[in-house]
Amino acid sequence: MLSGAAVARIEIIDDDKEMAENLALSLRAHGHTVETLYQTEGAARKLAQNKPDLLVLDVMFPGNPIGGFDLAREIRATKQLKLLPIILLTGVNQHYPMDFSGKDIDPTWMPVQDFMEKPPRIASLLKKIARLLKNPPPPARSSGGNPT
Repeated sequence: MLSGAAVARIEIIDDDKEMAENLALSLRAHGHTVETLYQTEGAARKLAQNKPDLLVLDVMFPGNPIGGFDLAREIRATKQLKLLPIILLTGVNQHYPMDFSGKDIDPTWMPVQDFMEKPPRIASLLKKIARLLKNPPPPARSSGGNPT
């Protein structure tokens, strides 16, 4: 894992191409290497090939059979990706005010390390990236089922 001010290899998966590219440009301006994907199909395979240090993943993928939560679970089930730190982006707070924070995350059914509202503030995102790369996530626990 990376430490200190070292740059990271970051993958962004978001169906909003403009949002993904703007975020990628901002992260590149801070020295990170960034790749973007715009759909979830085949993403776990590409992530296993690219071996990023961290994933920024959107929640909603209208028109895609696999959403962000499902992809995160697939990633956790993939041996070479199970420790990949994931920051989940959501626009849901724009319509349904919620207070997402890392303390609310239950790894037994939500296999991500943090949430951010879209569009993320780059300074906040950079802090989260630095924190997650200094403290890689523990393996997700299996609950044996989905929440109801």
